[in-house]
Amino acid sequence: MLDYVVYHKAEKMGYPALNINNLAIYTKKSTDGKKGCRIWLIAGEGSPRKYYLRASFLISNVKPSNKPEFISMITGTDGQLFDPMPLLNDEKWMPNFVKEQGNFAFGFNQIKNDKAIKGLRQILLANTLR
Repeated sequence: MLDYVVYHKAEKMGYPALNINNLAIYTKKSTDGKKGCRIWLIAGEGSPRKYYLRASFLISNVKPSNKPEFISMITGTDGQLFDPMPLLNDEKWMPNFVKEQGNFAFGFNQIKNDKAIKGLRQILLANTLR
């Protein structure tokens, strides 16, 4: 299973990440063959920028976007929305992760940083509803 990051910038999208109420993301990129992979939805807010984990889920469905500025809508059923959203800025792996992801300018993008994946999974486990 591969891990992918998607970034939600409230200023660009027009609404804060906490307004996202389902396990879904939109992308301009190709999503062929991604079913079963994990999405990490990271939100950026404020200046200086604070990064939060809004959601994590396994891709269960990919369909054409109902928003004209995007190609695909990816949804999942096995995952979680976080509220409150865990802050990521203080994680040791975060600065390198942000740099590797081009300050999240790449959009829907595979995570190849093993430390970031391990760190995100630890945060997921620590914040999973039981």
